Amino acid sequence: MLSTYQTQGQNAAGELKVVLMLVSQPNCSYCIQITEEILQPMLISGHYRSNTIFSELEINTGKTIHDFNGQQVDSTRFARRYNAWATPTLIFLDGEGNEIAEKMVGINTLELYGYYVDRSLKQGFKRLNP
Repeated sequence: MLSTYQTQGQNAAGELKVVLMLVSQPNCSYCIQITEEILQPMLISGHYRSNTIFSELEINTGKTIHDFNGQQVDSTRFARRYNAWATPTLIFLDGEGNEIAEKMVGINTLELYGYYVDRSLKQGFKRLNP
């Protein structure tokens, strides 16, 4: 299955949304934990619907995606553009694929993780809406 960040980017740019990209890989227990305990509750809450596009980029699988320019590229190579080699990594992007907040690599304290995600999202929103 081919994922397209170009479409997500166009939607994000048109609606001034942050693209929150989870870089994960198969059998990553921490990626599953972040998804189940942080990202899914954020989605279910509905509070982020108007300003965030959630995305997952699975690396080390040989999968191909379309990048923000519409070019087909290996997902692992795409992640390297953002220096994202460890999983889980959260990357906060604008509609053109530019980082607009500091990425989050790994999990330090799960109890505070949601706070740090919110802080990065707010930083990204400020960059989109000066």
